[in-house]
Amino acid sequence: MLSKSVSLARLRTPIQQRVQLLHTARPLLFKASSPRALFGDEVPNPATVPQPAPNRLKGSYHWMNERAVSIISIPLLATAFIYGSNPINDMLMGIVLPVQVYMSFEQVLTDYFHARRWPVISRVLKYSLVTLAGLAMFGAWRINTTDVGLTNYCSRLWNANNKKKESDEK
Repeated sequence: MLSKSVSLARLRTPIQQRVQLLHTARPLLFKASSPRALFGDEVPNPATVPQPAPNRLKGSYHWMNERAVSIISIPLLATAFIYGSNPINDMLMGIVLPVQVYMSFEQVLTDYFHARRWPVISRVLKYSLVTLAGLAMFGAWRINTTDVGLTNYCSRLWNANNKKKESDEK
C-alpha cells in the first residue's frame, strides 16, 4: 500500500508517520482496530471526561422561566406604549428586560460554548454575561431614579433624529 520511496521508518516524528498514513492509503484507515492504533494516546479516554450530574427537570424549569419572563414583558411593553412613562412600569421593565436578555444569551452560551468542550471560555463568558446583566440592571435603575425614566429615555432616543431635523429647518 505504501510507496517504496517513502517508508514509515524513514519519517522522523510520530506525527509525520500519522500524516503519511492518512495521505497514502485509505484502506489502512479501515485496518486499524481502534482509534488508539492510528492516533496513539491523543484520543481522550471517555472515562476521564467529566460528566454532569443528571437532572431531568433543569431544562424544563429553565424553559418555563423563559416563557414566564416573556409573558410578563408583553403587558409591561404594552403599558409603556399606551400610557407612556410610569415609575412602577419603568422599574419593572428595568428588571424584566435585562433578565430576559440574560436568559436568552445564557441559552446561546449553553448551546455553543459548552463547558465540557471549552471549560475556560465558557466560564469567562458566563461570568461576563452575569456582569453585563447586572450592569444593565444598575443602569436601568440609575435612569429610573435620577433621570426621566426608562420609557421617556427610550422615547427621547427614538425621536432624537426628528428633533434634530426640526431644529435644522428653523
